[in-house]
Amino acid sequence: MAGQVQSPFWVKVIATFTGCASIGALVGLLGGALTQNVERGLAVGVVGGLLVALALVVLKPERIRGE
Repeated sequence: MAGQVQSPFWVKVIATFTGCASIGALVGLLGGALTQNVERGLAVGVVGGLLVALALVVLKPERIRGE
């Protein structure tokens, strides 16, 4: 059996940004549908998701590293 391989930190950062932006996009689409302004809701959701990811990378890098 092969041993476990740890992913590099930069790969985890990219995955964090991608995941947070996609979740933000979904929430933004739902909010945009409720307010009948889907384009703005999508943009706000993606930007919000990216800000959350940036905060995670800057403030809690040990959580991303898995320490």
